Amino acid sequence: MTKKLYIAIFLLIILSAATAAVIFATQVLPPQPVLPGVSVGDEFTYDLKGFANVIDLEASVPEYFYQFNNTEYYKVVVMGINGSEVSLQSTWRFTNGTEILYEHTIDISNGMKTREDGFWAIYAPDLTVGSKLRPYGADGVLVNRTDTKTYKEGSRETNYFPMENQFFDIRDPTYSTQRYDVLYVYFDKKTGILTELTNLQFYNNPQMTLTISWKIVNSNLWEV
Repeated sequence: MTKKLYIAIFLLIILSAATAAVIFATQVLPPQPVLPGVSVGDEFTYDLKGFANVIDLEASVPEYFYQFNNTEYYKVVVMGINGSEVSLQSTWRFTNGTEILYEHTIDISNGMKTREDGFWAIYAPDLTVGSKLRPYGADGVLVNRTDTKTYKEGSRETNYFPMENQFFDIRDPTYSTQRYDVLYVYFDKKTGILTELTNLQFYNNPQMTLTISWKIVNSNLWEV
């Protein structure tokens, strides 16, 4: 009788331990917070340029493309921070004195923003090579490498990543009219803010190449 009691108690202990292990294993730990490297009031100003290389004479450069060379500056100001969400105000000022004002919020943990045409190139601080750009995003894009950029006040670590995409003109039922899109992005490691961007757009029918560049020219955080 005593032996059977010991066996029963032993089996009960094993069962309880196994149940506890299953419960522990299936618990979903809360996500770690992703806090911005910028602060309210931080400002970043960019120079925008566009370059067109038309190969086929019948190629037509899109009308929107000319606005890049008619830009005086593009300025981004941090207006608020709530956890991983950063509220931004962007001013796109043109050489004729007109301006376009954008106000939106972006979540740096997943890349979600409140307007599609808002400034998007801000990331979590202190990312290392192999880190996801958006820790809780779905795209899975990683930091490719870390470089050192030299500015007037000294050098700063800069993260880099490339992206490639292929698009088809839906007006062409053969899907042979394509645009090959390449993006090279550099952003400040400490703050997560964009420092330099190059976007190459290769069109095959008709043939032309469009290049759009962004480059930081002023900031209140360091002397560019």
